[in-house]
Amino acid sequence: MTSYQSVIRPPYVGKTVIDFLKEKFPYHSFSEWEFLIQEGRIRVNGELVSSEKQLFNGNVLEYEPIPGRIKEPEVNVGYSILKETDEFLFVEKPGNLPMHPAGRYRTQTLLSFLEKQYPKIIPVHRLDRETSGIVIFAKTEESRKWLQKKFENRQVFKEYFALVHGNFNEEIQLNGYIGKDIHSAIRKKMVFSPNQFPESKSCQTQFLPVSYHEAENISLVFVRPITGRIHQIRASLLFLGFPILGDKMYGKRETIFLDFVNHGMTDSLQKELGFERQLLHAYSIRYMDERINQDVFVKTNVFPEMELYFPNWKNYVP
Repeated sequence: MTSYQSVIRPPYVGKTVIDFLKEKFPYHSFSEWEFLIQEGRIRVNGELVSSEKQLFNGNVLEYEPIPGRIKEPEVNVGYSILKETDEFLFVEKPGNLPMHPAGRYRTQTLLSFLEKQYPKIIPVHRLDRETSGIVIFAKTEESRKWLQKKFENRQVFKEYFALVHGNFNEEIQLNGYIGKDIHSAIRKKMVFSPNQFPESKSCQTQFLPVSYHEAENISLVFVRPITGRIHQIRASLLFLGFPILGDKMYGKRETIFLDFVNHGMTDSLQKELGFERQLLHAYSIRYMDERINQDVFVKTNVFPEMELYFPNWKNYVP
């Protein structure tokens, strides 16, 4: 089984090995991490360590899992192949299915499932575990590099649907900057700002209102990201005051994510969120293949919650 490495950076500098592990990787209990340290499964800069060893900036901590010891959560295996060419697979990923191995997910991933049929498949880009919709895999490294360069040059155009809280009723072109939220207790959380800040990157997103469900006070929004930054859509909608339904990290209350990590999806959390997963869906993708002078356009189905609340969505989509 693959080992995993973490480079120690603030706010973990100065913490002990055991404190770092239980804070950053809560899928193992304190006693489990102690057992793994005793079994020689944790190393720092290549050396075996005790649980009380202090960590310094730049230390490399390596964790070697015991095969089969992590119980993987259940996932939604209902993915489908939308289109296949000699070079690429266009796959519709359901929500609650991670793209690749990480954390507690080792074998229950979209990549792992696809590799059973396509052993050399390579993801060209990624979606968050809870985000549903279209994602592209390459069959060769050469094909991956070719298409990834088009992503980098903003020559691939993606469209999303999002269900959000509130009445989203005007078209917005949001230009600004996105980077790590240093004020958040969540290490992966990003923040959008109209002003540049240290280590931020420019981002641009177009949001178009589709329909409003007055009884539920929710809106269907059509989204065109111009740049492709991590968590760009989610952080931008939170900044605008329209967080995505079911979003634990970028929802109305940030500590929902921490509550979920520590206690799982309780009845009270699900009631507060509205849905078990964030209702963001990658609907379509388009690019020009100048090698054959052909416009490639692939779109997915829409997710059930969207059909439930907005059955006439096709009448309003730009």
